[in-house]
Amino acid sequence: MRSCMKKVLLSQPIHEAGMKLLKGKVEIIIAPDTSEATMGKLCRDVHGVILRTTSRVSKGVIAQAKILRIISRTGAGVDNVDVRAATKRGILVCNLPGVNSLSVAEHTVAFILSLAKRLPFMDKWTRQGNWSSRNRYEAADLKGKVLGLIGVGNIGSRVARICQGAFNMRVLGYDPFISHGGETKDGIQFCSDIGQVLQEADFVSVHVAGTAQTHNLINWNLLCRMKRSAYFINTSRGGVIDEKALIKALEEGRIAGAALDVFSEEPPFRNNPLLKMENVILSPHSASLTKECVARLASGAAQAVFDLFSGRLPDNIFNRKELQEAGFIKEDQLIKKIQNKRAS
Repeated sequence: MRSCMKKVLLSQPIHEAGMKLLKGKVEIIIAPDTSEATMGKLCRDVHGVILRTTSRVSKGVIAQAKILRIISRTGAGVDNVDVRAATKRGILVCNLPGVNSLSVAEHTVAFILSLAKRLPFMDKWTRQGNWSSRNRYEAADLKGKVLGLIGVGNIGSRVARICQGAFNMRVLGYDPFISHGGETKDGIQFCSDIGQVLQEADFVSVHVAGTAQTHNLINWNLLCRMKRSAYFINTSRGGVIDEKALIKALEEGRIAGAALDVFSEEPPFRNNPLLKMENVILSPHSASLTKECVARLASGAAQAVFDLFSGRLPDNIFNRKELQEAGFIKEDQLIKKIQNKRAS
């Protein structure tokens, strides 16, 4: 007998907290790999997709997904989803804004401390028997240093509060979506010129979404405005900085170093110069992958799928406005246009 359960594709395995919400309620399919070909093939007869960061649902995949009703992200970013194509088909794109902000903020501050105190390098030198490295006096105090934030949303503002409260750092911010230059809010001095932030900061930390507007937002000219003693930190998306320009700036000593959780290509190619640089700290796009946060992300993404298939709209629909304007959603209820598309 044909199963009446909805089919849900997981691009990769998710935490057990999310699995518990779905088991017995939907038919779960786990993709064997994250290639577009595999995603396209498997999406042909599924009703929902739970999507992690390293997988994509492109326009081509959506074109093959005849009965797909929801794409639920285990995170805030939706740059790995063709939202426009999904919206045209009446497919809900759900995300989890703010769920990972604490974890990513803590990772960012760990990067700042590691750079300032030279911890990875001290560790390596000590293991090599280079005890005299203690007399290099390269470590620095954070008190009184300037933190420059590019993007002051949930994550950036958390980083600011931690660095102000714990280290008494001065914080500059650039975020055209929040305020104009000259304003001071929550101890953050906002600048209308992104270059001013890079020019004055001792640590520049990027916290913007990966969009067409932010692609290569940080370029060679801006990097050249940074102090030679300053550090660059990115825990947002690799595409927001011109990676080749960053590599050149590091090689030429135009900045002191960098700490990166994200890359233009993920995983980075083995010949990427960043992997061999002594003044760079790296992590594998793992800032949000704490024990606690992965449980929150998995359960949040699974809850959105469960809600939809139970006849309720999920809380966080990224393309809600567009779906309402197109007539797919009305008065917070699924109308017949979507209901009729559900596979029996």
